[in-house]
Amino acid sequence: MAFERLRPVMYKGELVALASRRRFHLLAPWLDDRPARDPELQFVAMLCLYHRQVLSGALPETSDPEMAERWATHALARHR
Repeated sequence: MAFERLRPVMYKGELVALASRRRFHLLAPWLDDRPARDPELQFVAMLCLYHRQVLSGALPETSDPEMAERWATHALARHR
């Protein structure tokens, strides 16, 4: 049995999720009851998508959380 590689998803200096190529797992309890349209939940979801893109080879690998946040900010701005 092979395990999927997971990347830590950081937001505001906190580990909030783990992301793989196929799914992500929210870890931060403060995200549990947020509605789907909540801006912070959407931002964390975009951070997870960023890490999915890194794991699939679509984006270069980096451990810089600021890079993930810039990517997520840009992606959200394009879809609003």
